[in-house]
Amino acid sequence: MNTTARVRGRRRSLVALLAAGAALAGLRPRGVLAHGGTNDEPSRKHLQVRRPKVDPLPAIPLTTMQGTPRTLDRELANTNPLVVNFVFTTCSTSCSLITAVLAEVQQKLTAKGRKLQLASITIDPANDTPEQLRGYARKFGAGADWQFYTGRFDDMVAIQRLFDVYRGSKVSHPPVLMLRRDQKAPWVRIEGFPTPDDVLSLIETLPKAA
Repeated sequence: MNTTARVRGRRRSLVALLAAGAALAGLRPRGVLAHGGTNDEPSRKHLQVRRPKVDPLPAIPLTTMQGTPRTLDRELANTNPLVVNFVFTTCSTSCSLITAVLAEVQQKLTAKGRKLQLASITIDPANDTPEQLRGYARKFGAGADWQFYTGRFDDMVAIQRLFDVYRGSKVSHPPVLMLRRDQKAPWVRIEGFPTPDDVLSLIETLPKAA
């Protein structure tokens, strides 16, 4: 079995584990909200989808997984649909599950000739060096237009606060994806464990700029 096949197999296993977890909780792995708020229907309780107010992105320093200095505002000035998530590479549960889901989403859109920008920001910069992030990206077969970022601890906390994911400890961070159609459009926040189809559906319905 070649490397690509092994990566895809690992991703499929992680996504299957996610679906199994939802099934054990009595939830269907599909069904998300197209607009703000949460839905009380049992089939949709596994996700909370809303449109939060996010302040304009400041020029917080970042370092890419190639070791290149960048700033948050420029890196997330997207023209294609964008998905942002928060990870740490020693996390073997929620971070791995969501990263595997995003890898499936990227693979499906790439096969259709569609562009998607992904940005994964570490919440454990002391451990997650550029080299560590490159290894993590390879593990999940991250393709082009998917960048992983690290930086100074205080800067990483500032970014987490900006997106309301800071909970004081890396093991307490919520499973959150932040999406938007382009840099002028509103943000959409998903909290929970979406399937690849959930994310693809939301990407198709991302709101445009007012």
